[in-house]
Amino acid sequence: MTLVDRYLVTLRIIQPARVQDVLSAYTEMWGDGNKDQLHEAIYKLHEKMKSDGLLIDIRKGTYVLTEKGMNVAATLVKEREIDNRRLFLMKRQRRLYH
Repeated sequence: MTLVDRYLVTLRIIQPARVQDVLSAYTEMWGDGNKDQLHEAIYKLHEKMKSDGLLIDIRKGTYVLTEKGMNVAATLVKEREIDNRRLFLMKRQRRLYH
């Protein structure tokens, strides 16, 4: 999967979300290396996706995928895998809070 694909899947799992939330979930789920390079790439990608009509701003700074974005994400990963990843992410976050 490319960075774009992983970004779409990550946003699909945790939406609605801020860019910062997607970045932290992305590193948690995919474990990619250099945080500074990833930060810059994610922000550029986010702006491109907004201009391409894949994201919509629902509150100041909080985004969800448009129907077009959801369709693209649906081709990348099955709904069941999205639900499983969401569940494991929630369990991990719950353990950190206790």
